[in-house]
Amino acid sequence: MELALLHPGQPADAPNSGMALPPALLQLMEAVERSLTSPNSRRAYRTSLLHFLTWCSSGTEAPVVSRLSVLRYKDAMIGEGEIQPDGELKRRYSAATVNLRLAAVRAFAQEAADRGLLEQSEAAAIQRVPGEKVAGKRMGLWLQKEELQQVLAAPDRSSIRGKRDYAMLAVLFATGVRRRELVDLKVSVIQQREGQWGLIDLKGKGNRVRSVPLPLWVKDAIYEWLEATRIVQGHLFRSISRHGKFGMGRMSDESVKLILSHYMSIQNLSAFRPHDARRTCARLCRAAQASIEDIQELLGHSSIQTTERYLGRTSGFKRAITNAITPTG
Repeated sequence: MELALLHPGQPADAPNSGMALPPALLQLMEAVERSLTSPNSRRAYRTSLLHFLTWCSSGTEAPVVSRLSVLRYKDAMIGEGEIQPDGELKRRYSAATVNLRLAAVRAFAQEAADRGLLEQSEAAAIQRVPGEKVAGKRMGLWLQKEELQQVLAAPDRSSIRGKRDYAMLAVLFATGVRRRELVDLKVSVIQQREGQWGLIDLKGKGNRVRSVPLPLWVKDAIYEWLEATRIVQGHLFRSISRHGKFGMGRMSDESVKLILSHYMSIQNLSAFRPHDARRTCARLCRAAQASIEDIQELLGHSSIQTTERYLGRTSGFKRAITNAITPTG
């Protein structure tokens, strides 16, 4: 049994799409989104599914979800682009984009099968549609220790904004937290255990809980910000208006990216992203002889292979491997 996508007489508006979708399909999309914890992943999957459904409805045949339609969709994405003067195809979609959209379609098919709208055997066949091989591996960006010192010296720590920005940069680079984890930080997670300061019981990706050691200079940077603002509870980092007033709720993920980009542009590194700060932390810890197992625990990776990609155990918190990351002056 294949899943028919469009039925006359069952229109429903699909946000950000020029097509109408039946309510059942919208519910499937929403179910797939709810299964994801990251807002960025939700947006990416929604965009991918709308692209897939739009592609399916543009053909001459009855639009259905099947292994054959998914294979055709993959081929269409790979083949789309412009022919250059040398005869080479300049692709519109990278291998990473193709694989992301296929992942969204697989999740969509499995959700449909779980609801009895698609045969489990057909969903399993769609799961086996291979992704596109990526030539090489993206290394990303990272800073050397001397470059990090220059970035940390950039904020004007005599101002409220500068105190916040310095503390945020300190946490990003010295603990390797994700930007979502950064904006979700509460004052209450900053605790001392066995003589070591840390972010205790930090909930990360996939609801995995870990504790991250804080070097003393990072703890001091945080408390300098807290003392200046008299924040004693709630979200640790707050937005600041042009008039110097700070908000009560959490900052947005995008604001972290903008703040980091501002200071990185001073160093002519405008392409630097929050995830590159996480990569920098991992590499500096490794350079200080930290074990891969400790770095895996620090970053909250479920797989050590992921940690190894960042670098080209349970005692990590006690040994406080992030103490190797220090500012000068």
